[in-house]
Order: sequence, then C-alpha cells, then structure tokens
Amino acid sequence: MDQISQRKVTDAGFTILRPDDQPSPRIKYKSIAQHEWKTFAKFETKAARDRELAKYLELSTFISD
Repeated sequence: MDQISQRKVTDAGFTILRPDDQPSPRIKYKSIAQHEWKTFAKFETKAARDRELAKYLELSTFISD
C-alpha cells in the first residue's frame, strides 16, 4: 500500500499495523493521529509478536499493511 492509500485508510478511522524485525520483533502502526510509522509494541520473540498481531487484526478497526 502506498502512502496516499495509507493516508486515506487512516483518515477513514482505521489503524494500520505492520510486523517488523529490526532492531527487535515489534509491531509498528500508523493511525489518524500518527501519520509516520511508530512502535506499537515490542516482543521477545517473533512468535509472540505474530500471536499478538493476529489478535489485533480480528478487531474491525485494525488492518495489516
């Protein structure tokens, strides 16, 4: 998804989540109040990150990039 599309989605009230591995396993996000990627949560393992990400993506206001 390009930046223009991301902006449209966040302006519609959604929060975009993205898994990241550097510098450690974490989830990054963009929202209507935050238009740059910021760390949402940090994790000890990738598996823990993926489990938590799956929980958030079940909610109607979160989407994956």
